[in-house]
Amino acid sequence: MADIFISYASEDRHRVRPLADALTARGFNVWWDRSLAAGHDYAAVIERELKNAKAVIVVWTQSSAASTFVRDEAGRARDEGRLVPVLLDNVQIPLGFGAFQAEDFTRWNGGANAPQMQILEEALKAKLEGRDVNAGEVARKRRRLMARIRIVSVLTVIALLVAIAWGVNDIITPEPPRTDVRAELLRLLEEGKLSPEQAIQLAQILESGAFETAAAMQAPSAADNAAPAPSPGPMMRSETAPGEAGVQLASVSEAEFDTAARDTYRAAIGALLRHPDASVRQATLELSNDATRDRAMQTLWAYAQANPEDPLRDRIYQVCGAVGEANDNPLGQRALEVSANLDPQDRTVWRMLARSYQRTNRPAEAQAAVLVSDAVQAQAEGQPEVAEQRLQEALPSLTAPQLRAPVVSELGGIAQSRQDWTSASARFAEAYRLREQAAQAAPTSGAAQALEADAQQLVIALDRSGRTREACERLRQAQEQHDVAAPDQALLERCERQGTRLEPRVQMAPQLRRSLERAAPAPAPAP
Repeated sequence: MADIFISYASEDRHRVRPLADALTARGFNVWWDRSLAAGHDYAAVIERELKNAKAVIVVWTQSSAASTFVRDEAGRARDEGRLVPVLLDNVQIPLGFGAFQAEDFTRWNGGANAPQMQILEEALKAKLEGRDVNAGEVARKRRRLMARIRIVSVLTVIALLVAIAWGVNDIITPEPPRTDVRAELLRLLEEGKLSPEQAIQLAQILESGAFETAAAMQAPSAADNAAPAPSPGPMMRSETAPGEAGVQLASVSEAEFDTAARDTYRAAIGALLRHPDASVRQATLELSNDATRDRAMQTLWAYAQANPEDPLRDRIYQVCGAVGEANDNPLGQRALEVSANLDPQDRTVWRMLARSYQRTNRPAEAQAAVLVSDAVQAQAEGQPEVAEQRLQEALPSLTAPQLRAPVVSELGGIAQSRQDWTSASARFAEAYRLREQAAQAAPTSGAAQALEADAQQLVIALDRSGRTREACERLRQAQEQHDVAAPDQALLERCERQGTRLEPRVQMAPQLRRSLERAAPAPAPAP
């Protein structure tokens, strides 16, 4: 039996794991249902662990505040004097629990020695030892915490300024800097000439685009350095593919790639510089240094591979793809392929992948990637027929399972949107099979992580087409082979009524959730 029980919403499993790991690292005996073995009586195990724990950490988030199960567990812990609440989101705590001080972990960096963990440790030790919390000790640690947060906030702003305003140009389109901006910023910070308020103002200026405007004004004008217009190069549109006279190859220009890579980098860099893992933050900063860039990319890649449930994993692959491809690092293409598997509806990834395939002399796949990109755009513009045609045109050139699977899955999604459940189930079954092949042949392809979404879409389509028994059997097989969760509680209950024994774990795959959100109809305009 564990001393500490963690109560949380299943949607927050990836966010709770660092907390459980940090508590374990500090010597606490913790139980949470991540390692609950298949075949166990789920409710009975939770009941037993909750009853015997000396302290119950309730993790309040947007999801858990709305969870009946979490509120029920929190209520029992409160009534028995074992409640230790923790905030991961700035949410309104449910009625009945507001009188209990919740430790603020909204800005926790994920470290076991962080000040938040030291404060939580004092509260837990008090519960385990049956005594009152040492208020003076908690107040002292809280003052240290606020001081550290203020310092980290300033450093984060500086890092964002450096990485986004100037680093993106060095990484995506390398040019020799006119001044050492990094050294200047650090000098101002060290000498106390840059206050937190000024740093925030600089960040706001950055967001407005003023830095880019100023840089453009200082740079030599295009007219001063005018050169003859370039002849169509290997990445210009409408180029004839080598050895295929008369065949027009859709492609992506270098300028379009630079724009796509820069936008991808900017969108991801801020989140990664605030990542809970220090190695990710450090590697993200090191991307802007020629001497450390390749090593930093390897660090980010290794972290993403080892932490498939990290919510920022997709961002890591996108940054590795954009930076790697811009700097001719082979890891860039691999990262872009993983990104395409994880989020096939990201048009920018397909555009960058097209350039990568063209650069590595794979013209047919480059053309297919552009067609997929165009299909994604057509879907976004409400033209599913055009999107379906483009995807079908792309398929013959995509022979590798890790490239073919996301396209087949997208075709299944289009069939699903028009409620053609028979076609949808056939497409998702093929995508699921291809993901299995890709995962077995190339474990780092991203297919394994995307497999759960295809399995869940397959069982939903089978269920909607009236083949519920087959859907339940496919779900059972997917659980046994790949630990796939049920997509929703209703389907799980229907399967149980039909006598199919399933693992009682319900969690919609993130890729499926994103797909459903994008497919949702837009709200009607206000009258």
